[in-house]
Amino acid sequence: MSRPHIITLSGKPGSGKSSTADKVAEMLNYTRYSSGDMVRQLLQKHHLTLAQYNERAENEHGLDNEVDTMLRDLRSSSDIVVDSRLGFYWLPESFKVYLDLDMEVATARIYKDAVSNTSRSGAGEGTASLIEVSKQVKARMLNEQQRFKMLYHVDPYDTRHFDLVIDTSRHSPQTVALAVFDTYKKWLETEVWRQVRSAIPMGFSFKNQY
Repeated sequence: MSRPHIITLSGKPGSGKSSTADKVAEMLNYTRYSSGDMVRQLLQKHHLTLAQYNERAENEHGLDNEVDTMLRDLRSSSDIVVDSRLGFYWLPESFKVYLDLDMEVATARIYKDAVSNTSRSGAGEGTASLIEVSKQVKARMLNEQQRFKMLYHVDPYDTRHFDLVIDTSRHSPQTVALAVFDTYKKWLETEVWRQVRSAIPMGFSFKNQY
């Protein structure tokens, strides 16, 4: 059978979507797209922080629509990896991957990234403490769940939407990318697909390179 050569990556904040998208795109020689990059471009264009964007998006949907249009336009593309919370929704024929993890690990990763990543801190994602990061992550997820349910009747954190679910808490970026690569190759050749879940067994090193 013929399946589209499109991979969409979604998941919790801090789960490694950007790192995974980069590595999978490199392994497959695919073009990589990111709704996060699209949003950050809009933030700079409209002189908004991420918090202001999320607050405005609760009642004004023009910014969401701009990102949605860019994502929908990718349906005619091929050989692409798309890092997007709603990529699975706008590109339903894609190989849909969800990256999951424990929220404490997510908080630590986001805090580390906010300190070192100037593009994120410039968009208003930087914070002063782990406690504040945790509050922001939970508020962000709740905001997105409520907003996307209202707009699209879909929960972006419901793992039932996906072909592959990976717990990245004890994965390294390399093993996450390999799991996506290997499972995607099988998906391309399988007519009837059942969701696959991947997790590193207990006892695996906690060390990660995010």
